[in-house]
Amino acid sequence: MITKHIELQFRHSDGLYIVRSIRSEIYISHCDRDEVGKATVRLIKELIRKGITCRIEAYDSLGPFLKQFRDAGAICRTGLVDQELPPVAKRRITWQMPDTPVPDPPPPVFASWADYLNRTPYNERMVRCYAAAKKANRKRLLSDAPEYHLTGKDVWTVIEAAKGRCAYCGSLAIENRPSHPKTGAPLPWAQVGRRIGSLEHINWRFGGGDNKLTNLAWACLWCNTWESERRKNASDHGGFYPTDKQT
Repeated sequence: MITKHIELQFRHSDGLYIVRSIRSEIYISHCDRDEVGKATVRLIKELIRKGITCRIEAYDSLGPFLKQFRDAGAICRTGLVDQELPPVAKRRITWQMPDTPVPDPPPPVFASWADYLNRTPYNERMVRCYAAAKKANRKRLLSDAPEYHLTGKDVWTVIEAAKGRCAYCGSLAIENRPSHPKTGAPLPWAQVGRRIGSLEHINWRFGGGDNKLTNLAWACLWCNTWESERRKNASDHGGFYPTDKQT
C-alpha cells in the first residue's frame, strides 16, 4: 500500500531543464528537455515501485512529457508561475553544470600515478578507500542497501587496476574534491572535475547494479556525474593526461 509521498518541481532556468525535490535529495538537470524527461519517467516508475507517490509541480511547459509522467503514475500540476531558485540550486548551476563557464584550473596536484604513490602514505590512501566503500554500501533514496558490502581494499583494487585513470575520459583522477582550508566546507569543483577520483557503478544502483567488482570502475567525478560528458582525452574541466612514462 502506498503511504509515502514526494514532491518534485519541473522548471527551466538559465538554459537548463531541472527536476528537483524540495530539499534537493533528487536533482536532475540537462540543457536538453528530452534527456531530463526520460530520466524523470524512469525516476517516477522507480518511486512508484517502491511505494512512493510522486507529485510534479510544473513551472514550465512539460510538452509531450505531461502524458508520459501521468502514464508513469505521477500527479502533475501545470501552469504554475515560476519562482526564484533557492541558493543551493544556483550554486550547482553556476559551478557544476556542463556548458557553463568555469575558472581556469590550477596545476595538477600530482604529476603522475607514480608521483601519487610516492607522495601519499598507504594509510592516507586507505582512508579514502574506506570512505568510498562506506558510501557505496549505504541504502539510498531510490535503491536498497546492496547485498555485497565493499571493503576499503576492494576500492583500492579498482583504483590500482586503473592506475588512477578515469575509465571514460582517461584523465588522471586521484585528487580529492576541493574544500576550504580552515572550515573544510566543500568548494566549487567543476574546474578540476576530471582530476577528482570517484567510484563508479557501471550499471547504476538506481538501475539494479550491485557492488560486485565486475560492476565497478574508477572514474573522474565529471564523467561520473555527467554521462554526456564522457569523451576520451577531453581537455576541459582540468583533464590531465600524463604520458605512460610518467605514470
